[in-house]
This record gives sequence, C-alpha cells and structure tokens, in this order.
Amino acid sequence: MRRVTKVVLVLIMTWLAIPTAFCQNGNSSLDHRHSVRIGWGDMLSETVIFRPSLSGEWVTPDALPENYRHDETFDFGYTGHIFAEYQYSVSKVTSLGIQADLEGIFWKKGTFDRYHNLISPATKVRNWDLDLLFTARFTYFDRPWVRLYSGLGVGALFAFDNQGEFGIAPAINLNLIGAEVGKGPWGGSLELGALNAAANTRAIYQFFTRIFSFSVYYKW
Repeated sequence: MRRVTKVVLVLIMTWLAIPTAFCQNGNSSLDHRHSVRIGWGDMLSETVIFRPSLSGEWVTPDALPENYRHDETFDFGYTGHIFAEYQYSVSKVTSLGIQADLEGIFWKKGTFDRYHNLISPATKVRNWDLDLLFTARFTYFDRPWVRLYSGLGVGALFAFDNQGEFGIAPAINLNLIGAEVGKGPWGGSLELGALNAAANTRAIYQFFTRIFSFSVYYKW
C-alpha cells in the first residue's frame, strides 16, 4: 500500500509540474490557458447493478416455517457523479489536467420474517467511489461560442464504505464527445462518455457509468 501511495504521489507531482514547464516555453497567444470546472453525471449503470434484492413477501406466508428468515437489501440511493477538474491548455488543440470524481451509493440491509416484518435493526451501508484521473482533451472544432472536443482520463479508483471495506482499481474515462458553450471566462459543457474501473473480472467497480454529464467552467 505504501509503494502504491508513493507512485501515485510522484505521478501527481509530475503531472502538476507540466503546466509550469509550458508556461515558460509555451505559446503566449492563448488568452485562457487555465480552466476549472465542476459538474454532475448520471449513474444509470449503478442503478441497474445495485438494486434491491428480491422481496421476501409471499402469497401464503403461513405455509412457511415459523422460524423462516430472509435477508434483504433495500432503500437504495444514488448521489450521481460529482466531479471537479483543472486543465491547462498546451495549445489551442490540446489541454492536460487532473480530475476528481466522487459517487455515493447508499442502501440498507436487514432480516425479515415470513410475514415480511423487519426483525433486526436495519444496517445502513454507505459506499463511496473516488476516481482520480489524469486527463487529456483534444479540441477539433473551435468557434467563438462553441467548441467540440474529445478526451481521455486515466488513473485509479478508491472504493470505501462505512463497513470497513476498501479497494483500489485502475480507472479509465472515455470522453467520446463534448460540447463547450460560452464566450469569455464563464461557460458550460455537455459530454457523452463512459467511466470504467475494475481490478479484475470479479471486482468491477464501474462499468460504462457517467454516460451523460454537464458542468460549468471558469477560465483565466
């Protein structure tokens, strides 16, 4: 774990040093080299994967043994993807940056009797996924009010919950197409993409999530 932490810190420091190097030798004709943005994206795939378990309500519960017990997960909630990003424009076409994406999935679990009465205290599970990504963006259509771009994000996902579970997995975000609208320092953007993170076939944390997202930005 310490070795992984050291590698991540070195990569972050190296990545953050890139803008400084380009500031010294880059093209000074660009008006707004720096930009920050915050946004929100959907969790459509999570709502399909993380769903309440089959209910233990039966048509004829009296036919079941008196000591019948059934464990269920229920009352699911989703935050959506909340993300923030900093980018530095290397040129009018290419920009590099770093992005943090956080999502939360919440649910309860408990034991029910044959009449579907909760007979144990409901346990609240709070699961969080944090993606830290190095990003690159390529703008192929640039007009005063509209810009179209695609990009890529590569990094790691850190999964943790209030039950003491923790996991790390490689993460990749495919920014298939984005549209940025605005003139001047303020504006907004819409994106179509796919965020994925998996340690192996048995530990898939994210799969084609954050398909649609929107954000607001500020440039200087």
